[in-house]
Amino acid sequence: MGRPSKVDADRRTMQLPPVRVTEAEFMAVKHEAAAVGLSITNYLRQLTLTGHAVPRRTAADDRLLVELNRIGINLNQVARQANAGGGLNGELGSVIARLHGVLEQVGDAYGP
Repeated sequence: MGRPSKVDADRRTMQLPPVRVTEAEFMAVKHEAAAVGLSITNYLRQLTLTGHAVPRRTAADDRLLVELNRIGINLNQVARQANAGGGLNGELGSVIARLHGVLEQVGDAYGP
C-alpha cells in the first residue's frame, strides 16, 4: 500500500530559481546541512523560510528527553512529599545531582 496523497496545500509544486555557488560555498552548505542532520534541500528550505535550521532529533536526544522526564517526575514526587508535610529526605540531593549531570551533558552536546 502506498503513502496517502498530500492535500493540495502540502504539495510542493513550486520551485525557487536555481542558485549558482562556488565549490567552496557548496561544500560549506553541504557541511552545515550534514551537521544538523538534514538534506541540503531541507536545510536550505528551513533557512530560507525561518532564518534558521532546526536540527533533526537523534536517538541520543530522545534518550536525553526520557531521562530529563524521569528526573522531573522524581522532583515532583519530592516536592509533593515536602508540601504534604513529609519533610525532605536525602532523595532530593540525589535528584538534583542527577539533574545537574544530565544538564551538563546537554550543555556539552549543544554548547558553543
